[in-house]
Amino acid sequence: MPLSLRYALTTAGRAVIALEADDLRVAMQATDETDALGDLARAIATLLEGAERASVVLEDAPGVHEWTFERREAIVHLRIHSWADRSSGTADMVLSQERSVSIACPLTVLARELVLVLDVLWVGHGPDGWARLSPRHPYPKSERRRLRQLLAVSARRAVESN
Repeated sequence: MPLSLRYALTTAGRAVIALEADDLRVAMQATDETDALGDLARAIATLLEGAERASVVLEDAPGVHEWTFERREAIVHLRIHSWADRSSGTADMVLSQERSVSIACPLTVLARELVLVLDVLWVGHGPDGWARLSPRHPYPKSERRRLRQLLAVSARRAVESN
């Protein structure tokens, strides 16, 4: 299954995240109220380390997007639930315009896409550009390194098991 993940810093403190898989195409914005890219990288690394579940909340004031990952063996089931608005700053999201999408794909495919996103952002923006467009959250260098290491271990295990 072809999967494409894109992350673009648009203006200071804002990003667009897009996900495409088969006939599913979803895009959303995120503000720097949360460390969207770092949180996604940490969630995927946790799954690669063996966790069965992880979740990430991406702020898009006044809305919010919750990404919930469930790993079943080598497949990850991702559900993105979005709310266009919330009545308060609490976890109770009573709302207008809810929507949900879900996909299932190999965990390593999702992890490789995320590493590619991290690489493209680093090459495209560099440390100065990143700091200018994402002033509240540093570029997730250690998360990128951790994902690369976990993918290498996963590839090595796959070779050894064959």
